[in-house]
Amino acid sequence: MQMPTYKVAQGDCLSSIAERFGFFPDALWSLPENAELKQKRKDPNVLYPGDSVFVPDLRPKEAFCGTDQRHSFRKKGVPAKLKLRLMDDDQPRKTIPYQLEIDGRWLSGATDGDGYLEHPIPPSARKGKLLVGEGPTKDVYELQFGTLDPIETEEGVRGRLTNLGYAGENLSEALKAFQQRTGLPMTGEIDAALRTRLREDFGQ
Repeated sequence: MQMPTYKVAQGDCLSSIAERFGFFPDALWSLPENAELKQKRKDPNVLYPGDSVFVPDLRPKEAFCGTDQRHSFRKKGVPAKLKLRLMDDDQPRKTIPYQLEIDGRWLSGATDGDGYLEHPIPPSARKGKLLVGEGPTKDVYELQFGTLDPIETEEGVRGRLTNLGYAGENLSEALKAFQQRTGLPMTGEIDAALRTRLREDFGQ
């Protein structure tokens, strides 16, 4: 008998998949049928297109209520979390004000002492906009959620380098620039040492 599985598409993460099928993310991630995926990907919010997530059938839940009365039932939800670090020339942009737009809702705040901002967001969110700074001139960042591939893949390495400012179509040159800045051997190749340092600098 074939198990019910969901094939991950670009833009999916475990939070969005769980919401779609009516589960809590931790409930799906902790299933023994997803143990191999959990070991492979480590981070439930960084899946790769084509990954298979086991999604069991929903089980009905009974609630005993008095008759001839009105009852309210509230759906529990678990928001996803957006965590970003703003940098400028390898230095964190500390306590800088920002405005964040997610699904038409605007939030505001300031980065912490390490340049981080953190907000809960809907699991189904796909795009957002971040305005950083004060006055009429602000830095504007267009955000796409769920598009970061695992660091074990070439696409994942390229995406992190791009987000850190090492843009360009030539991956080898971007690798060398990152290796030079971080004191790694300038091989222009992806290896374990590079992934470790890239994960430290990027945060995941």
